[in-house]
Amino acid sequence: MVRPSITAVYNKAILSLSRIKKSMQESQSLPASMQGFVAEILMLRLFSILEESVRETACRVACGVAYRNGAIAAPIRRCNNLNDALNQFKTYNRRRPLQCLRFTNVSQTNDSVKYVISNREPFLVKLSLHSADFDEMRKVRNHIAHRYKNTYQDYKRIIIHRYGAYIRQTPGVFLISTARSTRSKIEEYYIKIKVIINDITNG
Repeated sequence: MVRPSITAVYNKAILSLSRIKKSMQESQSLPASMQGFVAEILMLRLFSILEESVRETACRVACGVAYRNGAIAAPIRRCNNLNDALNQFKTYNRRRPLQCLRFTNVSQTNDSVKYVISNREPFLVKLSLHSADFDEMRKVRNHIAHRYKNTYQDYKRIIIHRYGAYIRQTPGVFLISTARSTRSKIEEYYIKIKVIINDITNG
């Protein structure tokens, strides 16, 4: 059986991100209204790549495999394989098993793995450094995906934080806007996600 590899997680993510980058470049020839629509779709895909990479790296750290820099992960409880890691995340040292593991921000990730992976493990230490960016991207993604009142409130706070005041913008317009920045938000998020995945897999 092939041993789980953190490098494989990184390579898969980078390949997927390169496809997103190509789509971002191709979308620039579209009318502005269509660019925003495409940016929303790409944001959903970008965040799913990040979420999957965090989850898959966590599972491999729980198996005690090597990071990309060669350092060996040292989980609290070493798991036998990826499925065992997911099961241990839900059950090990918990009075009540978790029904659902979540890896959509730093807090949820920590809660999902806390009895199996130490918060001093490089994976979690590096991830925590990107907590604010991770959470902002999650909130933008959630509003694109759901358009609920509560997701709108989170999104609205991001607009205020970014611009200093509330400006009515759809997520698509927000993502392609270069106001107060030399690059669009979708480009910024692409770069940040690439950096996060690099950091958490490198050790």
